Amino acid sequence: MLKQFFLASMLLFAVTLGAQKAFPTPDLVTLDQQPVALSDYVGNGKPTVIAVWATWCQPCHMELDDMKSYLTKWETEYGAQVLAISVDKRHMVNRIKPLVSRKGWDYNILVDTEGKLQGKLGFRSIPQMYILNGEGEIIKSFTGYQSKRELQVEKAIKKLTE
Repeated sequence: MLKQFFLASMLLFAVTLGAQKAFPTPDLVTLDQQPVALSDYVGNGKPTVIAVWATWCQPCHMELDDMKSYLTKWETEYGAQVLAISVDKRHMVNRIKPLVSRKGWDYNILVDTEGKLQGKLGFRSIPQMYILNGEGEIIKSFTGYQSKRELQVEKAIKKLTE
């Protein structure tokens, strides 16, 4: 009996270890303040890269600048989509569009002024980056800026599509 309990416990532990956390899908807004369901982007069968950033965060700018040249490749070669979700507070939202335009960022930009993602994911700093599989499960996450991270991101996306 003890042996069966032990085996069942080990199996449950192994299944839990292999389980991947689903990315939360709260309602957000577009740059034009139009409501959008994050679920329209997440879990649609495509690998998804989500960069969480803010206008006042210089490391976030560096990360988005670094990824900019990979965007087309990731979309065409791997069918991936990239979202850049700003966590700027409501009084800062008017700074997002000019910054995005000046930087030439062609990402799908969404805005989370209410901190919904932070509340659900529990991160304490930005930039944050998440790589999701086609089912919307987090397969990899990164905290903070690291030069050449886009190479790690590409490797993870490629692995998802093999």
